[in-house]
Amino acid sequence: MSLFGTIQQSAGALQAAQIGLQVVGNNIANANTPGFIREQLEQTPAVAYREGDLIKGHGVRPTGITQVIDKALVERMYSAKSALAGAQELAKAYSQLEELTDDLDGNGLDGQLTSFNNSLHELSTQPGDASLREFVVLQGQSLAQQLQNARNSVIDRQVSWNNDLKDISTQINRLTQRIAKLNVDIATIEGGGVSQSDATGLRDQRYLDLEELASYVNINVREQENGNVSVFVGGDYLINNALSRDVYSVYSEKSGGYEVRIQETDSPLQAKTGKLGATLEARNSVFGDYLASLDTTAETLIRSVNEIHSQGQGRVGFETIVSTAGSSARVPLKDAQLPFEPKNGTFDMSVVDLDGKVISDHRITVRNLDQVGDSTVESIVAQIDAIEGISATLSSRGEVSITSDSSTSQFTFGEDTSGFLAAIGLNTFFAGTGAQDIRVNDALLGNSDLLAISRGGIGADTDVLNQMVDLVDRPLDVLGGQSVRGTYESTVSALAQKINLNKSSSEGLNNFYSTLQSQHLAISGVNIDEESIRMITYQRAFQASSRVISTANEMLDILMNL
Repeated sequence: MSLFGTIQQSAGALQAAQIGLQVVGNNIANANTPGFIREQLEQTPAVAYREGDLIKGHGVRPTGITQVIDKALVERMYSAKSALAGAQELAKAYSQLEELTDDLDGNGLDGQLTSFNNSLHELSTQPGDASLREFVVLQGQSLAQQLQNARNSVIDRQVSWNNDLKDISTQINRLTQRIAKLNVDIATIEGGGVSQSDATGLRDQRYLDLEELASYVNINVREQENGNVSVFVGGDYLINNALSRDVYSVYSEKSGGYEVRIQETDSPLQAKTGKLGATLEARNSVFGDYLASLDTTAETLIRSVNEIHSQGQGRVGFETIVSTAGSSARVPLKDAQLPFEPKNGTFDMSVVDLDGKVISDHRITVRNLDQVGDSTVESIVAQIDAIEGISATLSSRGEVSITSDSSTSQFTFGEDTSGFLAAIGLNTFFAGTGAQDIRVNDALLGNSDLLAISRGGIGADTDVLNQMVDLVDRPLDVLGGQSVRGTYESTVSALAQKINLNKSSSEGLNNFYSTLQSQHLAISGVNIDEESIRMITYQRAFQASSRVISTANEMLDILMNL
């Protein structure tokens, strides 16, 4: 190699040192830039050449400026980000539900159950006290209102979370469209993979957008040789090179709320974690399960109280009564669309005078054996209508109306082994089918003397009242041996366990994500001390190459002066 070759070789080294200093300077300048990934200069020895029997090196050749990043670690960060964001969203949902179930002031559902039961206790000590009867009715009304209010509050929260799906769809589309555009820009600058340098800055932004997208939905990212990335959710892709699939939210009859679907295929986006997965879980499970529990509590309360109350008598008989439930009156009872199915059995009715003395007793047959000839609501009404002194009719909605034929007589209900009276809503304390419509029977609100106390006749005993006392705490077969209060308390207890579990899970995921972030920063973050060392290294290399050029120049001067 001639002296001119030496100078050219050192000039290449000077250029490499200059580029290295520029990379170091860029790193230091962006040391505090969020999402910046440290760059490094890639160098390789230039191709050697033969001179006689010698193979000589030809200096250094810069090959590219690349980002220092562990892509496998970044993939784990995306997954951890999705799980953490989902856990944090669920924590918000559990916190909201915890506020709704708070009963520290005694005005919650558990407190109302206690107040209703206490009013029955007080009435049992003085069954003839009109004010205490009124108090029982009012406490029943407060309990029913509390159940309705609790359900409405939960539904309001559920609707709010449901509406969040619209915003999540918008944010997912914003990010996928931007990532697809960045794919084009990166591939253009990098020459579709021909260049050995990374489109730093653009890639930094794409990593930030992918991480934000991971907070909304669990993603699987695959980078192609041309620098583009494909993003998958479940088995569907959202981004492929320059193409992005938009998503939209639409109401689903199956789930009873919005769901996020891919516009192109009209298929649901299979989100398991992230804000989208957590929002669906909050709506369907966190609030949905609590709603189901409230409805179960209300349904059981209505049925258990009504089955006892419907077999009793108050201080007066009925002159007229209309059932609180409608029915399909002309089909067998199992298909009559009653709140619950009556059993095979009977119920008693009595015609009484205005003093409560029995004029006549009657037994109505309820046949429900899943056979030809089973009773219908219409056939039962016909039996009642056949009683002398009573008229019974059916409305167009299948409601039963019973009226005394004489102004000097009334009627009462007695023992019911079939449960028909409670199912159709005759002589019941509560009306409605669940927490959405539970209320005290309008007949009781108008006349508390109709509150059933006796079993053996008007003013004969307090057997029915005694059965209703502590009913909310009594184990019931329909609840698998649990009480009405016990069912609700089990729900609240399970909620507390879920809250603690979610809290522990969130803390663990946060620690895991923080660990991954620390590992990522250790690899990709800018360390000023390390960059200073690199800066000195390039400086020394530049100085050494300059000295080589200076020395070669002096040697050329000597040759020229010979």
